[in-house]
Amino acid sequence: MSVLYHGGVPDLKPGDIIEPGHSRDNYDDCPICRARREKGASAIEGTGHQEQVYCTTMRDYAAEYAAIYGKGDVYQVRPIGDLIESDEDFEGCYRCDRLQIVRTVEKHVVLTPKRRRKIIRLMQRLGGPCLNPLPRNATPEMIERWAAREYVDMRHIMREAERSIK
Repeated sequence: MSVLYHGGVPDLKPGDIIEPGHSRDNYDDCPICRARREKGASAIEGTGHQEQVYCTTMRDYAAEYAAIYGKGDVYQVRPIGDLIESDEDFEGCYRCDRLQIVRTVEKHVVLTPKRRRKIIRLMQRLGGPCLNPLPRNATPEMIERWAAREYVDMRHIMREAERSIK
């Protein structure tokens, strides 16, 4: 098995255990997070396996989750329990009962536009959902329009999450 990564909560140490339920929805009160808490797997953007934690062989994909967390960290991890191929993600994504941190690979991840484009291309190549990809040589104006579209898309997702919990 190749190296496995997990992106999420910042400032964990080697030897710490990542268990199910420790995700960003425990730390802020956005509508998506409330919907996840109240509806579980059927919530918008919910996971189908709340009793397990996720890891991947793709460092950039883990960095995406660390950035979504809000300046989270990327860790090299070791599975505790059986490693099961994820049926929700791409090839190279797995889930298991718990993860043990081997080392911190990246601290306080904030994605640059260039790295975000790289991740978008990776997700497209693997057949995942990707909205509003940026071209390789995006101008500042193109990035501004892309950011505006991303904001509109996120507002739509937030409204849908609000409606789903009412």
